[in-house]
Amino acid sequence: MLYKRVISGLLFLPVFYLISWELPPVYFTALVLVAVAVGLYEFYRMARACGSHPQTALGMVLGVIIVIEFYHPLFPGLGTFFIVSFSMLIIMVERLFSPRPVDGALEDVASTVLRVFDVAMHFAFQVAIRTGANGKHWLVFLYFVIWASDIGAYSIGIPFGRHRLYEKVSPKKSMEGFMGALAASAGMALLCRVWFMPSISMPEAVAIALTLAVIGTIGDLVESLLKRSAGVKDSGNIIPGHGCILDRMDSMLFAAPILYYYLRMR
Repeated sequence: MLYKRVISGLLFLPVFYLISWELPPVYFTALVLVAVAVGLYEFYRMARACGSHPQTALGMVLGVIIVIEFYHPLFPGLGTFFIVSFSMLIIMVERLFSPRPVDGALEDVASTVLRVFDVAMHFAFQVAIRTGANGKHWLVFLYFVIWASDIGAYSIGIPFGRHRLYEKVSPKKSMEGFMGALAASAGMALLCRVWFMPSISMPEAVAIALTLAVIGTIGDLVESLLKRSAGVKDSGNIIPGHGCILDRMDSMLFAAPILYYYLRMR
């Protein structure tokens, strides 16, 4: 499993570097749009396994619109909340007039709305970070810190894990792995500071990295909760050693809005 993760990471790294660092933000936005569409499809497939019937096509379309709104406002005078409220209304009205029976409407609407905002909006925060001040630096910092957290947790947790972190949701995650995640994140943050972010102090870099690692771990546990409730181990198998988009990006989905709002207040 570990070698598959390493190979997948090595193959993706140059693509990520090219799109996020060398090319204009529109290319990263396009990559996010693809990830959102795939991620939403993954989740809706899991929801169907639980017996609900989410509005898959509508949810994917609205998810794409939300990401585009974060990149370039479609209705500049109305603000982002217009898209949010519009999406919720459309989902409920579409279910109202669908041929499906009344039974299960609550579950259908809830599962559709949940991931439109969870997946699409949280992915969209990455676009917002990329288009902001020093966007490519902070975006790469975010990815490197979360990747380091994942590698640290896996490398320490597998051989040395003895104490479960939150067994009812994720039996394999351990406190030792969590400590490894924190240490790897802090180390990566210091490397990023030396490499391409000299403008931030060492304490700030470490503090941000530790916060992102903790939030990312919570995101990982939330995704494990949803997958366990659906009776699946991975949301898909597109990425060898990782599963699919949601399996690889669950930590990032939670960490991105935290970093975005920190940068807004900084």
